Amino acid sequence: MYTRRGDKGETDTGTGVRVTKGSHIIDAEGDIDELNSFIGFALVSAKWDDVRNDLNAVQEDLFTCGEHITAQGKRRTMKEERVKWLEERIDIYRKEYGKIKLFVVPGGSVESTSLHMARTVCRRLERDLVKAKDEFPIEPVIEQYVNRLSSLLFFHSLIANRRLGIEERIWYLRELP
Repeated sequence: MYTRRGDKGETDTGTGVRVTKGSHIIDAEGDIDELNSFIGFALVSAKWDDVRNDLNAVQEDLFTCGEHITAQGKRRTMKEERVKWLEERIDIYRKEYGKIKLFVVPGGSVESTSLHMARTVCRRLERDLVKAKDEFPIEPVIEQYVNRLSSLLFFHSLIANRRLGIEERIWYLRELP
């Protein structure tokens, strides 16, 4: 599909406001799209029903986040219950994993690494949302959701390696020679 309306570097928001494609709000929307794709990649390699169910729900939530942002809350909106749901899921995985040794070097398995990749895109989304607040109102619940989501993805990555019997590589702060 094409309309040619974006050929000069502009696009419409969900409320019909025309903005440049270099706008921070468009960066955030692009991050949501990219994050959803990385989560889809992680989803196809996940071997566990609980992780797959979480990732499926997160993909739906990301569409809601995007609509909430571009339509400025005039259509579907992100609810605080979804942030609470993420917190509950994180608590379950934290209990399963136990003590965390920082800093974890991403890797070990395709399952874990794909989740780390999604986590880093999620962190970029979080930074771009902060920048976008200069142009458009961003509801605090969106920022809270994205912040918790990066934590959930981190725990998913740890759990993936643990369930596969792969030990995490830990990077320790040490003096350089």
